[in-house]
Amino acid sequence: MIANQAARPQNIPGYHLARWEMLRRMVLLASLLLVVLPPIGAASGKERLRFEGQVTLPPHTFSPKKRLTIWLHGVDTPYASHTWADGSGRFHFGNLTPGIYSLAIYIPDDGEIVQTVDITRSFADSKRKVQKQFVFDEERLRLLLNSIPQSLVSVRQLSIPFRSNDEYRKAQNRLERHDVEGAIRHLQRAVELAPQFVEALNHLGTISFQRREFSKAEHYFRQALDQDPRAYEPLVNLGGALLAQRRDREALAINLHAQNARPRDPLANAQLGLSYFAVGEYERAIQCFQVTEELDPAHFSNPQITLAEIYLRRADSGAALRELEAFLKVHPDSAQAQTVRAAIDRLKNTQSEPDNSINHERHEKHERV
Repeated sequence: MIANQAARPQNIPGYHLARWEMLRRMVLLASLLLVVLPPIGAASGKERLRFEGQVTLPPHTFSPKKRLTIWLHGVDTPYASHTWADGSGRFHFGNLTPGIYSLAIYIPDDGEIVQTVDITRSFADSKRKVQKQFVFDEERLRLLLNSIPQSLVSVRQLSIPFRSNDEYRKAQNRLERHDVEGAIRHLQRAVELAPQFVEALNHLGTISFQRREFSKAEHYFRQALDQDPRAYEPLVNLGGALLAQRRDREALAINLHAQNARPRDPLANAQLGLSYFAVGEYERAIQCFQVTEELDPAHFSNPQITLAEIYLRRADSGAALRELEAFLKVHPDSAQAQTVRAAIDRLKNTQSEPDNSINHERHEKHERV
């Protein structure tokens, strides 16, 4: 390993974008409803939104002289961009397709915080502007801050030639302009020039996943891991690709490996929870989803949906109702929102119906007498 502090920002990968959306065709709420995955980008249309945010950190934990780098990665559709916050922690992104995004707040010398944000019409004002505050006290900062080796870069990364890095940067610029095909061409060229370019391979995998080309995504993630078995992003993304192909036992092993590597990563916990759910280990699944909810309540894996399913299977309609209501609070414009609202109404109606079983039993006893 060779010290090179300046290398870290340009090598931030395409983020655990294992966009398995809900990943698998999950039966939700038993006979109440079925999750149906919408076509990628189907709800976007031509509308564009502006996203304005502000990050507030404990005053003695961060120096205003250090600039926060803000990365935004699309979950619904391929997109990547970054900017810098000003001295007050303010930042903005424009021309965004409505959808779900993964926001990474990079704090120099400390690490990064990753949170899911819904940038959709329900959160926008009349000027199509979505504003969000990200306030972290000391306790929350300790919980969410992921330490990363900012001053170290591997020999593999240093071996990537300038032309390959330049192709990768061009791909990022294409994604920012919503030119996915152009981005793919640049990423493929980057890999041709440097087969060891793990970040480019991982990004090709995430785009393939978003297009639901799960087998192709798996190939890219495995190719990245062949180049660097210690790379985390292609590892956790591989777990998502296997889940999407319903290879549950294989996915369980990979997702357990990823969660062991980063126990506080929301995505690793969510995917491990889905793996446990798929093999019927509900108690372990609940624990994983609860960690995801604690770290990132709006996480794009929608842990509330699967938790509601588990609680209903256990005849705990009250807990299921709470999870579904929590889901609507963070994702009011989700493709599943209307169906979830219908399920909530049914659950409430069921709870409000009088239990006539006792009166019926008493009536039978009276008849026998």
